[in-house]
Amino acid sequence: MKALFCEHPNKSLSSGYCSYYGEIFYALKEIFDIEFKNFTPRTTSEFDGYDIVFLGFGHTDCSEGKPTSLIRDSDVKLFPILNKEYTGLHNKLDWIKEMQPTAALTVHHAINSYSEYTGVPFHRIMWSANQEQFRNYGGEYENDLFFSGVTRPEQTENLRERVLSQLDRLSDYKLFINARSHRNNYAGTMFSDDEYARHLSSSKICFITTGPADLVGTRYFEVMSANRSLILCNRMTKDVYENILIDGYNCAMFSDEDEFFEKATYYLENEDERMSIVNKAHEHFIETQTWNVNAIKIKSIIDGYINV
Repeated sequence: MKALFCEHPNKSLSSGYCSYYGEIFYALKEIFDIEFKNFTPRTTSEFDGYDIVFLGFGHTDCSEGKPTSLIRDSDVKLFPILNKEYTGLHNKLDWIKEMQPTAALTVHHAINSYSEYTGVPFHRIMWSANQEQFRNYGGEYENDLFFSGVTRPEQTENLRERVLSQLDRLSDYKLFINARSHRNNYAGTMFSDDEYARHLSSSKICFITTGPADLVGTRYFEVMSANRSLILCNRMTKDVYENILIDGYNCAMFSDEDEFFEKATYYLENEDERMSIVNKAHEHFIETQTWNVNAIKIKSIIDGYINV
């Protein structure tokens, strides 16, 4: 079976910001006879010569807009990957509904509602991390707490901003803060991949929350891959985290800012317990969440539609 990973022209395989758009292809290439091409198809007959086609993340990286229409005029097995489900979702789902692909893939947990709306089977896949980039760089820790990323008022009841505004409660500790707040129009520094990975590796605790629409973002996996920092994250329901995050096993969860500061202080003062969770998180990542493992899961999904 010959496969194609068709990505939007704006999303190349080069490394850098959002490099995970390409990392999934390289993982699939290890187990599929698959090629990569950058273009925007108008009809599925443009995929002549391929048995399986993935439409990469970039096709639905279109903010509130609607992806370019794709007319189904061939019987190729087609698998679009939904992206950025927190913006323009209905436009993206309408695109899938009109296209009627074989099945669709998403990192979001709402696969049942997506399937019901579109009439197309949805399967949940997940992000991972580049293990060569996100690793243990050794040396002494430079930071006690790592806090990076944007704050949005609609995100988990503005929890990120609420924690950010009270970080003086950790004044006895070394804090690495690179938060980009909605209060100052998201001003801040964008680190290179290498700088970012090294900052993670030199921090004892990493503050993480689910993203818009309760998405489980890439930072969770980057921290697990690095095997240096404890994930301290917001508590969510089982359908969001599934077995990706398990409180007290591969992360420590909090429900509000008071519990966050309580747990941050506790684990900064109890190194053995902190590292026990850090090591379990790394083991869990290697066993269940690497790009290679994810690719095998995706192949199993695809095989279910090929071998029928």
